[in-house]
Amino acid sequence: MLSVHARNRFMLIAVLFLVSCMLLAGCGSDKSVNNANVSSPEASPSAAETASANTNSPQAEAVRTIKDAYGDVQVPGSPLRVVALDIGALDNLLSLGIKPVGAPSILAAGDPYPKYLAGTDGITNIGTVNEPNLEAIDALKPDLIIGNKDTHDQIHETLKKLAPTVFVETLGVTWKENLLLHAEAVGKADEGRKLLEGYQSRIEELKGKLGDQPVGEISLIRPREDKVQAYLEQTFAGGIMKEAGIVRPEAQRADGFSLDVTEEQIANLDGDVILWFSRSDKDFEKVESSPLWATLKAVQAKQVYQVDWEYWMSGLGIQAVNKVVDDLFERLVKS
Repeated sequence: MLSVHARNRFMLIAVLFLVSCMLLAGCGSDKSVNNANVSSPEASPSAAETASANTNSPQAEAVRTIKDAYGDVQVPGSPLRVVALDIGALDNLLSLGIKPVGAPSILAAGDPYPKYLAGTDGITNIGTVNEPNLEAIDALKPDLIIGNKDTHDQIHETLKKLAPTVFVETLGVTWKENLLLHAEAVGKADEGRKLLEGYQSRIEELKGKLGDQPVGEISLIRPREDKVQAYLEQTFAGGIMKEAGIVRPEAQRADGFSLDVTEEQIANLDGDVILWFSRSDKDFEKVESSPLWATLKAVQAKQVYQVDWEYWMSGLGIQAVNKVVDDLFERLVKS
């Protein structure tokens, strides 16, 4: 038989064993509860909470709705991979501090971008303005595509499947509206307005100087292989000249884009100053060889000047605008 001391020792060990078992059971129960809490639906974010969190994320907040030529378009707040489909868009984006990942050439795929544009290194060529390469655009994974309805209407639906698209209605005389829409599309609305204000200051200065020293009527022409075009006031460069208060020859004040002039009608090209541009100097040489050319007063006064077609005709952005203004200061304002 066990002694009293031994029995007491046995009872103490038994009690301690039972207490230990209870503690272990409690810990196990707590652990299972904790595990259940980690995996239970009540503890996990709900689908609604997740959607709400996504909506309130900086990326989601940055999505904006703007209106283009087709209606409302949702665009990213700070697009990083922009493709420009025309030179006016390329020009404006560069002025706004945005280098597109892709842009077209004017005439032939792979041609260099206009010389007056700085910072085009590294931009992927996507074909031409009239025929952009959709596969090349898709490969660039754009988050925004900027084009114009006049030129790219037929591929608009396809482009929308690649990225949000912002299209201006047309090019040329609407360059101010286009600049502001391009700026809004890339989240640079304030910068766009400042660029436009800078132009307005320059044009007012030019207008004032020309008012102090009238230069007469200014003709703007484009010799071509089969004809000569007089560019009217409803063109890109013609609109800038009109804003500067420049008077055009009577025949060049008509409505429309341009006036086709035959050799017999060459007097319609005359002015106190003739500004001309062409993609081929040979086209001008042909006009210059006409016997009637020598009868024009601008020719006789040696007031005939060539200007750069890349920005007088095909630029269509704010940098081109300022280059046109530069030329008007240089050719028309007497120092």
